[in-house]
Amino acid sequence: MGKKKISVLATFLGSTLMCFAAAASNVDVDPIDQLIKTKMQQKHIPGLQLAVVKNGELVKQGSYGFADLQHKVAVTKDTLFPINSMTKAFTGVAVLQLAEQGYIRVDDEIGKHLPDLPSAWKSLRINQLMGHSTGLPRILSSYETVDTIVPRDAEASWEEVKKRPLQFTPNSRFRYNQTGYVILGKLIDKYVPEGFTSYITKKQFNPVGMTQTAQAGFDYLELVVPHQARQYIHVGDGKYKNFYGEFPYMLRTAAGMSSTAEELAKYIVSLQQGKLVKDLDTLWTPVRLNNGRTEGFNNFENGYALGWQVIQRKYHPAVSASGANAVTLITYPKDNVSIVVLTNLLGGLPIEFVDDIAAHYIPDFNSEIKQKSYHPMAYLKQLTNKQGFENFSATFAQAQADTGVMYDLEIVTEWGEQLVKEGKVQQGIAIFKFALSMNDEQTYYLSALAEAYEATEQYQLALKYYQRMLEVDPYNQYASDKVDSINKYL
Repeated sequence: MGKKKISVLATFLGSTLMCFAAAASNVDVDPIDQLIKTKMQQKHIPGLQLAVVKNGELVKQGSYGFADLQHKVAVTKDTLFPINSMTKAFTGVAVLQLAEQGYIRVDDEIGKHLPDLPSAWKSLRINQLMGHSTGLPRILSSYETVDTIVPRDAEASWEEVKKRPLQFTPNSRFRYNQTGYVILGKLIDKYVPEGFTSYITKKQFNPVGMTQTAQAGFDYLELVVPHQARQYIHVGDGKYKNFYGEFPYMLRTAAGMSSTAEELAKYIVSLQQGKLVKDLDTLWTPVRLNNGRTEGFNNFENGYALGWQVIQRKYHPAVSASGANAVTLITYPKDNVSIVVLTNLLGGLPIEFVDDIAAHYIPDFNSEIKQKSYHPMAYLKQLTNKQGFENFSATFAQAQADTGVMYDLEIVTEWGEQLVKEGKVQQGIAIFKFALSMNDEQTYYLSALAEAYEATEQYQLALKYYQRMLEVDPYNQYASDKVDSINKYL
């Protein structure tokens, strides 16, 4: 073949390949898949499973990455993911089912049903146990190792925790705590002869058709479960370590289940259709503290209800159930959209990008007027910079009204501490005083204010608030040391 013919053939083949490439580039790439892959890369998530429900129908399902890094086992729609504390949402439904059957009321004092509890615990209410506002001592010694205060001995830990004092005035603040869910398990077992795990299977898994979830049981990572993803912790430089934990029966109201995104999607649809409980308002109403406010993990999940976290805001409010910062189920009731994201990375925090997914299914989700609800601290700072700190309480009230967000006062206090570090001490003090006006038993606020006064050599005022810390927490060694050291100056 001559050089001219070769040249023509090459030109033809090149043009043809370019046409194919152009055609391929015009094929629509699913924006959700792109979003998920980007987030997985940014957060170092090994494997992820997704389900999106709109108007009661499964409209998107996806499987990404690896369930098992060691053997490069890909995630499929049948992969089971440990869901850790998402289990609490099922416990909440179980408690409400008992209430609807007439066994209990969700605001009953727990001593009415379990009279053998320590006397200081008997006046705690069931919904307060579920909302982590009781002040109960912790039965877990560490969330990192999932071990009890008496190592590897749940029963001994239960006997020990009952001897310990309450950590704060009941219902004065939110502090995440598994002990309340141990008590809830004992409550359920009292009225359900077959026990908690069998009851959940019979009254929730089976009616919804959660076959794989039922087969996996509540053994978390203790037993081999077919098609179960491993759990990992990212340690940097693309390296991971395996995570292992056991939840004894006593703790299975708090964690232990494994499930799939598709089966959890079925669950939320059935729940919203009234197939499991009738009163979703009670299930999803956050616990009100003594000061009338609600508290949760942060400004996003800013309330805690019956095992569910509540996302209170002016635009597109939602309810979520999450676990181990690795998995989340979120529903936007007013928009008829629900999203399930399961990962096998502890600390993967899919809760941080569920709104990005929702924006593809909820019209006008990201309009400019709504941004202040999604970024409440930025809005509060903007408003305060405009109006000044002289009447911070009024500015704060306006920010809450404009955003619909129940602000997390600990996060607001952190802002105050940052201002102090920047040399804006009086502005920080204004914030600390406001936080204390909302809850004068919160030692964090007291400490922040005392330290600010101490830094500006206002020792009498510093001493006053360190002493108040000791009134609230007599065993606070830091406050005790500070009282002793300041008294030497006076």
